[in-house]
Amino acid sequence: MGFTICYSFKGQRRVLEHPADYLSPNVAVCYALLDSGAVLQEAMPHWESSYLAIVEFAEGLGITEVRWHQSISRPHC
Repeated sequence: MGFTICYSFKGQRRVLEHPADYLSPNVAVCYALLDSGAVLQEAMPHWESSYLAIVEFAEGLGITEVRWHQSISRPHC
């Protein structure tokens, strides 16, 4: 199992897969930040613990519409 994370970066839709049993909203946004490369342009002044603060930071770098859902992988027959 894992998660599919979908987000927009500067208007372009992106999708990434993350292998995990659990994914919090904060972590989903952080993975979008890392995947986009946007976080490399501007470092966070400190670790933001609030989901709203992380979303606001991400939106300032062009990341919007972060959504995720659990992926269902089928065994190979």
